[in-house]
Amino acid sequence: MDENNLPEGTLQLPPQWSTLAPEVDEMYYFIYWVSVAFTVVIFAAMIYFMWKYRRRPGLKAKPTGHSTALEIGWTFAPLILLVVLFHQGFTGYVRGAVAPEDSIEVRVRGMQWNWEFEHRGGVIDDLNYLRVPVNTPVRLIMSSSDVLHSFFVPAFRVKRDVVPGMYSTLWFEATQETPDIQCESDADCPEGLWCGNTPPGGEARECVLPIFCAEYCGAPRGITASAFDEGGRNTNHSTMMGDLKVITQAEYDEFIELGPPPPASCQGRDDINECWGEQIHQSYCVACHSVDGATQAPAPNWKGLFGNQRQFVDGSSATADENYIRQSILQPQSQIVQGYNNVNMPPFRFSDRQLDAIIAYMRSLNE
Repeated sequence: MDENNLPEGTLQLPPQWSTLAPEVDEMYYFIYWVSVAFTVVIFAAMIYFMWKYRRRPGLKAKPTGHSTALEIGWTFAPLILLVVLFHQGFTGYVRGAVAPEDSIEVRVRGMQWNWEFEHRGGVIDDLNYLRVPVNTPVRLIMSSSDVLHSFFVPAFRVKRDVVPGMYSTLWFEATQETPDIQCESDADCPEGLWCGNTPPGGEARECVLPIFCAEYCGAPRGITASAFDEGGRNTNHSTMMGDLKVITQAEYDEFIELGPPPPASCQGRDDINECWGEQIHQSYCVACHSVDGATQAPAPNWKGLFGNQRQFVDGSSATADENYIRQSILQPQSQIVQGYNNVNMPPFRFSDRQLDAIIAYMRSLNE
């Protein structure tokens, strides 16, 4: 897509990338300019009356009289404005709340401090990376596995709380594809886009639409102020971000059929699965699972884990084979290893290819 034809932002709002955005912006600016007009009128009237009825020597003030016309005017004039605002706001809310019947559905799971996206057919994209087709309504069905989050895409003008123990939904329809622009920083991207992480199968970072968590959802215990700058993406609430890529319908259908590809840095290597598994570990698991056999971590160390006996808190045991690893990832609370009773690992939903890559990487750590 030609980056010269991208939407432009206004004085106070970012560019419009969805069918809902123009209506939201019109309502915003209507309320804004009405507020500006009333502010000017009220302050002008205050200044005028302060001057007109200022205290003068020898002049005794008289009690004010009653004006029925004035009271009716300042009662019904705002009422008419409020009715207009309510009608426009409510109809816009309904349009934004009720998704079209032909919408495609994407499951969104919020967790400290990442976003996970599951497309139709159980296809799981890379963590914090959402791709959607252009000119197609997309309905997000969202839930949280831990605390309260809030899914927010400023360019689409959509935001909705993601609550533990229940589902919330929102929908949008992207009106343009995001351009294929490689970048090193946000300054390399057009207005409204930012420089995201290296995409699945890509070779460099690219300009994408940002996804934020707009609800304070915590930070790791013991985190310091400097860690917010040094910790990188998705290490606490303030860095719980995601990348949104708008692609063609054909590209989206191909993605659904094949699933996310291995990283470009792994392709062509003899140990492609081990490499991919290592990349997944760095993206999803490194905060809790170390791989050096020495570092103390909140969850079991992967070094030497594969093929060994695991003792569980219920007194049973099992060999850490392929089936055990798969079950531990998909159902982490089903077999809790002794010594890790208080570890609450969120369940992850990987494709079979991604699970194979993780297992291959864990096997390689025994060599």
